Amino acid sequence: MLDLEQLFADLHRLESELNEMGAEAVLDERDDGMPEFHFGEFGGGLEYDKKGFRFTIWAGEKDNVFETVFYKEFRHELIRRLANQYERKAEDVRDGWKKLSGDDTPMPDNLVKKADGYSSQAEKLRDAIKDDGVPVFIDDFADFKLLRQHDPYDLLTGATGDRLRKMGLVERKYNRDQVFDELTDKGRAAIEYTERTMGISLK
Repeated sequence: MLDLEQLFADLHRLESELNEMGAEAVLDERDDGMPEFHFGEFGGGLEYDKKGFRFTIWAGEKDNVFETVFYKEFRHELIRRLANQYERKAEDVRDGWKKLSGDDTPMPDNLVKKADGYSSQAEKLRDAIKDDGVPVFIDDFADFKLLRQHDPYDLLTGATGDRLRKMGLVERKYNRDQVFDELTDKGRAAIEYTERTMGISLK
């Protein structure tokens, strides 16, 4: 049984941590008394039902839910999604200017500062979870399916292979006349972790 007082303390500590990083986090209280965060595209907090207390994160509809009883995993996933949201904001600013003025017109300083600020915030958040020991959550269903069905001697080509190697989930190997991509320990841990927490509809 999770300790309710400790759960509330953990969430308030996370609220303070996020605000110290400049992420403007507010821990609200629902009508049922359970605490939760809202970050525009998604939210997360504490839930209680017949299964007991657990941390949840949702995006869009409430049936699209990541669940865990481990605060460490909740913190990691919440911060990871928040970092991605800030990076998308940076991309929206840059893409919006390109659509308005074309590729050859430099962005004005105020927009450069705005986009760079969002990217800097994303990097700061990612640094906060870089070495926390939580496996990678594979939030692209095509990647998850590919890795789950990966044959030891499969060669992953193109942008997908490059991305998965960059993430450290597979590693390029050479054996005599064979070239293939092998699942790493990090990749196997990511598959197991995603399987356990894939109550969310992977996108």
